[in-house]
Amino acid sequence: MELYKNVYQIQSLYGGRNLFQYLLVGANVVLVDTGIAETPEKVIFPYMDRLKLQPNRLTFAVTTHADLDHQGGNDAIKQSSPGTFLACGEGDRALVEDPRALFDARYNFMRAEHGVGFENDPPPDAGRKRAMDFSFSGGERIRLGDGWALEVLHVPGHSHGHLALYDPTHRAAFVGDAIHGRGCPKAAGGMGIPVTYYFVDIYLSTLRYFEGLAMDSLYSGHWPVMRGEEIRDFIAESRQTVELLDRVILENLRRNQAGLTLRDLIDAVATAVGDWPKESWNLAMFPVWGHMKRLEERGNVRALRGTKPVKWQLAS
Repeated sequence: MELYKNVYQIQSLYGGRNLFQYLLVGANVVLVDTGIAETPEKVIFPYMDRLKLQPNRLTFAVTTHADLDHQGGNDAIKQSSPGTFLACGEGDRALVEDPRALFDARYNFMRAEHGVGFENDPPPDAGRKRAMDFSFSGGERIRLGDGWALEVLHVPGHSHGHLALYDPTHRAAFVGDAIHGRGCPKAAGGMGIPVTYYFVDIYLSTLRYFEGLAMDSLYSGHWPVMRGEEIRDFIAESRQTVELLDRVILENLRRNQAGLTLRDLIDAVATAVGDWPKESWNLAMFPVWGHMKRLEERGNVRALRGTKPVKWQLAS
């Protein structure tokens, strides 16, 4: 779908949710995200072919953040177009380059203390190891053509190195999964999965940053295109969801003075939200862990690390 002149949204499905990449075509051609391992061959390259663009026309393929459905196609891109520069955020580089590191350090780091996580081994969708050519920290510019450039934004919270690309000429932002609302929708409608931010205060600062950005259109990794008031409502809903999780967690800890595990708190939060599908509740481990880490750092709760799984109690 052409979003505006020479800018395209490429759509497929993954786990019942939309999976979007973006193609910006000028003298240089930029691809935003590469999907899962098979996305380039099955989706991206056929779309480019309809535009009469060969894979070797890709100048940059920018991974917005470390997640298998945004980075899995990096190796396939490089195999088909060795001259394409692969890039990601500096804070995510180690995880984007290596699916094993992604699973160990991002998806399964809670397993030892809390007994939650993903499968041990990366699935084929995660793609193969592939080194990045560049990493960005925010503040860089990617030239598309005369008078047309993208600004690289560092927008952490969902991951340490999360990037967005901003087109100031068209007041458009390509934000990946930097903003979550109250969860990620299914393509057919209804809620698909919970919010999955990790770092609460940093996530809130990213929301404030986007509120101050001159932005008429927002293009994400999974959510529908948003414009004008829809963007402001989406950011407000994201903040309200953070506040809800804090409130539910503290209320449940007050009612259970012996302490609650991460799994207990996931169930409490998911029940309060109400429309996250039960088979997806495990993904709420990420924001709930983030909230507990923040509450612990603030001295509001204490962790009982002599128990397995770890429990938290309100601090006296």
